[in-house]
Order: sequence, then C-alpha cells, then structure tokens
Amino acid sequence: MSKKDFVKVRILDYPGLSTGCSCCGPSTCGPEYYSNLKKGSELREALEAAYPGRTSLEYVDLIISPEERSSDAGQLLESRQYPSPLVVIDGQPRFAGSIQINRIVNEVGKVLNSPE
Repeated sequence: MSKKDFVKVRILDYPGLSTGCSCCGPSTCGPEYYSNLKKGSELREALEAAYPGRTSLEYVDLIISPEERSSDAGQLLESRQYPSPLVVIDGQPRFAGSIQINRIVNEVGKVLNSPE
C-alpha cells in the first residue's frame, strides 16, 4: 500500500459574514480577517516544517472569489451551515470556525499516511 505524496489544504474565509469597518468593507478590514491571514501564514510554515514539499496551502477570500463561493465548500459558509473560516483538506471540509494549527497539521499527517 502506498501513502499519499501530496495534500492540498485550503482555507475558505467569508469575512463578509462578520462585521468589518465602514471605511473599506469587511473583506479588507477587521481583526478577524487579519487574524485569519496571520494564522494561514503560520499554518503554511508549520505544514512545510512538518511535511517539507508534501503540502500546499491556499487562502481563499470568498468575498472576492464568487466562483469559490458557489462551490460545495463555499456554499457551506454561504448558507451558514459552518462558521468561517472553513479548512478543507484534500477536498474534504475538516475544521470550521477557527484555524487550529496543531490539529490541522496532525490531520494532514493522517491524510498523508493513509493509503491512496
């Protein structure tokens, strides 16, 4: 049995569901938006440290990406079934509401070690 070689992680964020400032809209202002960007960057570094060259991470702001908003995962946020941000690992929604770096790194390890 072979193990997976590569795992794609995506953070779908819908900052428009929370309040932003009136100066430039919710997707470009507000502490939640900047916190999620920072956590995404920290997660990228943690994944690369734990699994060098075996992961990718993409941060997607659904406010500026309507095609992603209409995707299955995007609809989970649009319909408010899950709170933002939504962490998707290899196409499967895994975590919602926050970016918990250690839990995500551990889950990615399980996916990498699972048989294809």
